[in-house]
Amino acid sequence: MITLENEQIKATFSLSGAELIKLYSKETKLDYLWNGNPDFWKRHAPILFPIVGKLKDNSYLVDNKTFHLSQHGFARDNEFTLVSQSITELVFELSFSEKTLAIYPYKFRLLVAYRLEKNKLETSYKVENVDNKPIFFSIGAHPAFKCPITEETSFSDYFIEFEKDENPLQFSLNKENGLRIETPTEKQLPKELPLNYNLFIEDALIYKNITSKVMSLKSKKHKHGINFECSDWEYVAFWTVNKAPFICFEPWMGAADLETTNQDFTTKDGIIELDINKEFKQCYVVTLF
Repeated sequence: MITLENEQIKATFSLSGAELIKLYSKETKLDYLWNGNPDFWKRHAPILFPIVGKLKDNSYLVDNKTFHLSQHGFARDNEFTLVSQSITELVFELSFSEKTLAIYPYKFRLLVAYRLEKNKLETSYKVENVDNKPIFFSIGAHPAFKCPITEETSFSDYFIEFEKDENPLQFSLNKENGLRIETPTEKQLPKELPLNYNLFIEDALIYKNITSKVMSLKSKKHKHGINFECSDWEYVAFWTVNKAPFICFEPWMGAADLETTNQDFTTKDGIIELDINKEFKQCYVVTLF
């Protein structure tokens, strides 16, 4: 395990998946990240790459050749290398290999940086194309935060707060195959969305065109929570499982296949095309209070 620490926050990471596994506030004396109890969900904050969500039949086509990837891709299950470390920042790297080329025919370099500043943790992704052709990918984050945050409260005591009223497109998933249903619906969201497990009966809440730059997890019963800043991501999803004491805030560039997909990876909905010698960057910031 590798630790970053300042006067306000202590964060712990694993080389496996370059995953954040603990996020503790010295000021509030609270843990904010889900502990990974496998009775509910064994992960903490996996990185989704080179796909987000599920593929139809867990397969896709590149130049009419079939490849296979499981849900959310392989980054979360691979060992990263720690390439730099300072008092305030860690940088992890995952690069293409014979193993990845067998299931994903592109040469890439994925850098994941974590940086502490006061009571904030910034997570940054950089994808570099080191191939001799354009590469295609999606990327996303899947951090799970404790909910309830304090022992004397319950899940339904919390709400997601948006900066303003939202009117995004909401996508639904087919529970049988995990694919997105073709036609989204317009959804009016209040500034304060009360949490209850019935919201997640059909799986994740998946929104496109969220305009709030910051979303927060708060409770009316105490003053603690998180601010989650993720501007310029294509999708934002929220997810939990029944009776689980966590809620995931998930910014995505890309999403699960549509049910009507032709499985051509280069035209997949939400796919990113990155030209030779180019790089893609994206980040999100969590503030503890």
